[in-house]
Amino acid sequence: MAKKFESKIYVVDDDPFCLATYDNHLRAQGYKHITCFSSGQDFLQKLSEDPGIVLLDHDLGDMTGLELLTEIKNFNSNIFVIFASARQQHEIAAASLKNGAFDYIIKDDNVLEHITLTLNKLFVVQDYLKKKKRNNRFFFFFSLAVAVSMIISFLYETF
Repeated sequence: MAKKFESKIYVVDDDPFCLATYDNHLRAQGYKHITCFSSGQDFLQKLSEDPGIVLLDHDLGDMTGLELLTEIKNFNSNIFVIFASARQQHEIAAASLKNGAFDYIIKDDNVLEHITLTLNKLFVVQDYLKKKKRNNRFFFFFSLAVAVSMIISFLYETF
């Protein structure tokens, strides 16, 4: 988790109070690269900057969080999306998770604590995925080396 605080986090919420609160909270936690957007369209114009994490509201005025989630995942499926929404509808939460969101947080009195806990879980998952990828590469190259040595051995015996 050495690069945890270097992650590029984009916050998308049409409520200026929420944007300021999340921005201040994340900076107080030690995150350095935070960019806030008050609309889905503003965010989409900067999506090519490839954020690592998006903290996303569902009701954005110009589009829904689910519509934006689809755009994000079509652009780069490896971007982690965390919903923070006042919508307490199971259908929306389920749809967001089904479509690739990492988590769905309800905006309540503990939303900042939930954001912190969710980000901590996210970084544990990222570390696991990186280790798994390294292990997969090792086993791939090991298997390749074994296969090549078997082919060479076979060819040596044949000729």
